[in-house]
This record gives sequence, C-alpha cells and structure tokens, in this order.
Amino acid sequence: MSITQRVVAFARKVVAWPNRRPWLQFLSDRLMRSMARVAMRRAGAKPAQDLEGLFEQWQRSSPALADYRLKQIEGDTVYAEIHSQCALRGSGDVGACYRMMEYDREIMRKVGGQLVVLPSQASPGRTFCQVVLRNASASMADLTPAHKREACSR
Repeated sequence: MSITQRVVAFARKVVAWPNRRPWLQFLSDRLMRSMARVAMRRAGAKPAQDLEGLFEQWQRSSPALADYRLKQIEGDTVYAEIHSQCALRGSGDVGACYRMMEYDREIMRKVGGQLVVLPSQASPGRTFCQVVLRNASASMADLTPAHKREACSR
C-alpha cells in the first residue's frame, strides 16, 4: 500500500468515528458538508446540465483515490457504484454509512441533484455500494435507502 493510500485509509477512519455515533450527527453533518464544499471548490464543480453531468460532478468532487463507477443511465436515474474501500465496510453500521454519505448528498444538492445509497458496503458481505442519482426535482419515493431497509429487516 502506497503512502497516499495509507493516508486516505487513515482519513476515512478518522471521518468514520463521529459518524458511528448517532449522538454526534450534528457534528458529523457539519463536518461532511464542510469537506464536500471544500472539495467542490478545489475541483471547480458546477451545476450539472444533465444526468451524466450529475455523475461527473459527483466524481470530480470525490475524495482522493475514490472509485466511482457509472453503471447506466435509465430514464431519470443514474445507477452507479462506489468501489472504494470504506472504513465502514462489513461493519453492519448502515446508519453510520447514511451519516457519512452526507458528503455526497451535499455535493448533489450543490450541483442540482440528489443521491440515495441502496445496498451499502457497510452491510456484511458487500464490497461496494450501489447508488442512485437523480435531479433535485425528481421524486425518490420509489427508492428505499439502505439505512431504512436494514432497520426494517431487524
């Protein structure tokens, strides 16, 4: 593992810490939104013009060594995957995943979209997350986010 990979892995663990504590959600939300805004400024992110642009702006503003993959665009929906190793992988703490993804939701809000994690790599046995991106005006009512799906199955 390179020094950059080690630094990124350490940073992900540090950021995961407040997100694993629901009572710190106010702090974790502020942290994740601030980090997203800094990343967007550094990346020169701007409002997306179309669905493919949502993915491109999200990917552009992603953390170092992120591995985001566009799977398909169908109708009003972008299907993508996150293959970067998350500090929450296999932890079973899908609630922490939801809080940590505030980073990504903030990016989507700023570029004119919204994001939902369907299966999360925080779930045991999963090695990547599946996400859906849509324009801000589109309904997400037909989707059940991972943190709600996991809560229902318990």
